[in-house]
Amino acid sequence: MERRSFLQKLILVAVGLGMSPGWLVAQSGRYGQALAAGSRKLALLIGINRYAEGSLLQGCLTDVELQRELLLYRFGFAPADILTLTDAAATVEGLQAAFADHLGGQGRTAETVVVQFSGYGQWRWGSQNRWQPVLLLAEEATLGLETFFQLLDSLGTVQLTTLLDCGFTYIPPAVRGNLQLRSRPAVVPKGAEFSSANAEAEPPRWWPSSPKGLLIAATTPQDLAAEASWPGFYAGVLTYLLTQYLWETLPATRLAVAFNQVSSRRELGMFACQRPTLETKETARRIPPYFLPLDQPGVSGVIQEVKGNRAHVWLGGIPPAALCGLQPGTLFTPIPADASQQTTLPPTPLVLRSRNSLLAQVQLSGSEGQLPPVGTPLREQLRSISSTLKLLVGLEDNLGRIEKVDITNAIAGYSWMETANPRERQVDCLLGRITPEMAKAFQADTLPKPLQVNSYSLFWPGRELVLDSCGPVGEAAAMAVQRLAPRLAHLLAAKRLRTTLNAATSPLAVVAELACKDKDKAPSLAARLTQAVTSPPVELGMPRFMRGDPLRLTLRNNSERDLFGYVLMIDPTGQLHLLAPMPQDNFTLPLRLEAQNSLILPRLSETESELRIASSSSDLLTCNPQGLTELLFVASTRPLQASLEALRSMARKLGVTRSPMLLKGPLEWTQTLLEELTSRASESFGSGDGDLRLLDPAESITLSLTYTLV
Repeated sequence: MERRSFLQKLILVAVGLGMSPGWLVAQSGRYGQALAAGSRKLALLIGINRYAEGSLLQGCLTDVELQRELLLYRFGFAPADILTLTDAAATVEGLQAAFADHLGGQGRTAETVVVQFSGYGQWRWGSQNRWQPVLLLAEEATLGLETFFQLLDSLGTVQLTTLLDCGFTYIPPAVRGNLQLRSRPAVVPKGAEFSSANAEAEPPRWWPSSPKGLLIAATTPQDLAAEASWPGFYAGVLTYLLTQYLWETLPATRLAVAFNQVSSRRELGMFACQRPTLETKETARRIPPYFLPLDQPGVSGVIQEVKGNRAHVWLGGIPPAALCGLQPGTLFTPIPADASQQTTLPPTPLVLRSRNSLLAQVQLSGSEGQLPPVGTPLREQLRSISSTLKLLVGLEDNLGRIEKVDITNAIAGYSWMETANPRERQVDCLLGRITPEMAKAFQADTLPKPLQVNSYSLFWPGRELVLDSCGPVGEAAAMAVQRLAPRLAHLLAAKRLRTTLNAATSPLAVVAELACKDKDKAPSLAARLTQAVTSPPVELGMPRFMRGDPLRLTLRNNSERDLFGYVLMIDPTGQLHLLAPMPQDNFTLPLRLEAQNSLILPRLSETESELRIASSSSDLLTCNPQGLTELLFVASTRPLQASLEALRSMARKLGVTRSPMLLKGPLEWTQTLLEELTSRASESFGSGDGDLRLLDPAESITLSLTYTLV
């Protein structure tokens, strides 16, 4: 873009901000000095935790760090080409200078630009008698979203990606267990005239046209957006899930595929009020994330710094569910950034010695070799996990002091769970009372029966109700814990299984696809999870199916080795069910997925008797209550005889002859399965903890697929 054209556009925006156009001209005096320097990649990352008024946020600076590390080490941005504006620096003037001097100034015509905003959003009463969305900046200044979009449109490239990790609609409470909303209540500025043609009608809420390029927003204008507590840190739900996926994805991935995988994640599905959006979907189906093709397969992390005999590592690519169980003793393989650096000898693995949130310290696992240089990508070779990982139960604010003491004491009687403050640690669920407001809100979700106000119940970390967990009114706190203990055991069993999720690092190439068998159903109702998902889906977002829909799960083994495993289902009540192998087969054989072959569940009929079985199990995957459903495929190259025998004994005791089979004693069975999937860690690789186990991605694989039943 010519210098004059760029300045003319930016001056128009400046006038809208009430700024001096002359200041812009002076600031961009260097614009024409380096036009011949060639194209470059530029980024502007804005994150605001500290506001002068109201609640502080905790994850916006982490968002900036997450995005910066990704752009530096995954997408090849130069450090000087990434400008960050955080807290007090994120003023209107600072933002204006960033667009004029960094993104548009210094004569740099960037081919690719990434802009991110993490902070508060808000609806504000504005001109033309309507609500308008604004971004809250430092010093309680506001920037209209329309003006922000105009700044973006003034840039000289169409290869622009904008990320908004904030919300605009506010529905109390602001803090919901592990989540904190990134929106504030709508306000009418002092001196503004607030009126509506109809006093009983909601005044219109106006949304500006999207800027050029691609716009990824944390949520829709009418829904909520939040930041969450993760293992050791806070971050925006959208930013963390997106950046983590982009670390581990393959080079051929298109942005629409990445967005679909992120919006289908269980962590996002448990907060049903947040629905990410992607503008310009057709463009997103054709281009890679940030318009930049990746030159390497997915990685687990990268070396940030080398000090003496230790290196500091950024673990941005570890899945969130696996990060909480990642232990010392994990081995990483260095991946030379340049193929010419490859030698005949394999690089010396690095062993994890300690970890604090996403930062880890590693050492050489042997006496030979030297630490790789800064910027070297790492991939998991062996994962060290704990076989005694505990369930963390958060206590709701609506509980009284004595109630909290009674519940804490009751939970302390179970060695496998403990209480935790959801504002300080990532919890797995919440325990609290049903308030009148909750009863009214949840009943609107078409629950089968009204909720009992003041009864004890379980909630997901984002304060969504765990179905069928409410007790009777007048129940003692200690008795509520005793009643809920079997359900909590199921939650822990699922948590421990998720620590083995390794689709991106396992060479065992498995594809899982879920779709309606009914030919009249739209083919867009399909979800795929694999290391090589590259074809864009027809529809974006969390897959949704009707209860009773005849769904079919197809598993394809593209590797050269037979796999033995299980298909498990976690229903909206949080309970763990076995889908395959099926009890009707008497567990005589494990589920076997042969090399270069496929299998389908529910299985296709081959005989008349099998036809009756297939007909009765056509809703095998949709027979649960409405809500979030997760499928896990856990497989190994070794036959899983011990866990299979345990299932045979369980089915016999329960008298179960058909799938799905609700697991009885889920902790004991998952412990048996994990021991078959892993090997005991030696003291030389870990911390001497006898409870540590090593998971080899070359020998086992765990996939997760999530969908919603409506």
